[in-house]
Amino acid sequence: MKELQVIDIENLHHAYLIEDAPEVFSSLQNHLRIENSEIHIREFDHLGIEDSRDLMRIAQLKSFGRQLFIYRARSFGGEAQNALLKLFEEPPANTHFFICVSGVCDILPTLRSRAWVIESFSKNEGTYGKEFLTLSLKERISLIESIAKDKDLGLADKLLREVEITLYRQGKKKSLKHIINVRKVIHTKGASLKVLLESVALTV
Repeated sequence: MKELQVIDIENLHHAYLIEDAPEVFSSLQNHLRIENSEIHIREFDHLGIEDSRDLMRIAQLKSFGRQLFIYRARSFGGEAQNALLKLFEEPPANTHFFICVSGVCDILPTLRSRAWVIESFSKNEGTYGKEFLTLSLKERISLIESIAKDKDLGLADKLLREVEITLYRQGKKKSLKHIINVRKVIHTKGASLKVLLESVALTV
């Protein structure tokens, strides 16, 4: 499935937030058949605070192989999302989370920043990020100045997510860690949107 092509089995990120396009959840289970892995699969009409606490408890248990958590939530409570912030920031070794949600736009920015975000490719082919990467440095800076002037965090998030996905699909993974770090702090009070985006423009 096209949405799952960006997930590199040999080099898994610690957490993914995946927009639940049709058949993504079942396809994900087949995509992640990895030897010596303990797989936890659950579906929720609503993933609440107690469910998050249960996930945290299970994730902290010792495992001899990799632990994969494949969860699908039709709705995902705000308290439940907040509860997972530290787990996504500092996950146990060899533990990976795959959370399928109705829409990534419904997830708190603080939690999104700690995960690899995969939006439905049927809805968004990521052309914004691709176009950014074809621009000269001068053109990139000009675009960034426009985003920073309008203080458009939504557009900044979109740009970062699409650049991230494009680089991953192209196999250019060296710059990805920097982008993820930028997404972690971009919503922090006092953070300079212009400086952060310019650092990405220079890095990629």
